[in-house]
Amino acid sequence: MTDSALETISHQTLKELAKAGSVRGACLVGRRGGFGVVVRYAGVERALSSTRGQVRLFASLDTAVPYLKQLGLDRFEVDATGYEPGRLRKPRPDRAEALRKTRTRLKQEQLI
Repeated sequence: MTDSALETISHQTLKELAKAGSVRGACLVGRRGGFGVVVRYAGVERALSSTRGQVRLFASLDTAVPYLKQLGLDRFEVDATGYEPGRLRKPRPDRAEALRKTRTRLKQEQLI
């Protein structure tokens, strides 16, 4: 699955199709850094898109599976052929440090 290989479908459209029982199949497709979702309905295949119109990637099966189950798609395939472990986003050490300080401050205030 490449970004240009398939047309995309939005979360809202997928949600409505799943609710109507129109989804005929789904597959979690491994890519560099995560898994994309490809769904089959009405004789076509579409990749789930992000809000920015790109193919949405889930960092792991642990995040993709609950998403599909929440939509009512309990049965799906997994194609890990193209999966390569990696990060979806660049690390943000500045945010990690800010969160550490916030959490420490909250713990200290609770002790007082």
